[in-house]
Amino acid sequence: MAEYLKQEQPALLRAGYFNRDAFRQKGQMLLVLQTGIAGLQFHVDRNSDEGRELLQSLTPGTELKLFRDPNNDHDRWAIMVCTTEGKELGYITRYKNETIARLMDIGKVFHAYVDELPDDDEDDEDDPRNDPTPTENFRVPFSVYMEG
Repeated sequence: MAEYLKQEQPALLRAGYFNRDAFRQKGQMLLVLQTGIAGLQFHVDRNSDEGRELLQSLTPGTELKLFRDPNNDHDRWAIMVCTTEGKELGYITRYKNETIARLMDIGKVFHAYVDELPDDDEDDEDDPRNDPTPTENFRVPFSVYMEG
């Protein structure tokens, strides 16, 4: 089994907009990536009650944990995405993970939170930056922040 490097996590910032101190702390973090979970279909069985319940629990603002997986056979920059209870959801896509992985390897701390589902009306279909990579699944969109 792969060995994962766990980051130390400070106090939760869920729903930080209701807590002024948490909001200020979240404001000191830098948004580095908005993406979807790669490999979600391999880690969560959407046909089971447990899988459907897990996906329904991932509401906007839910904190996710990120773990480096340097021994991953498929991607040397692999970053696993998990729930706060440790349930594996998938990975940050290999097309967008190298910079974050390198920063994690030198000790930078990252936080991730589930986002609102994207609004189809807001996307500019002609802008290639809005196209998901082949491995991204926007069923659970999330943002990654780096502590400032």
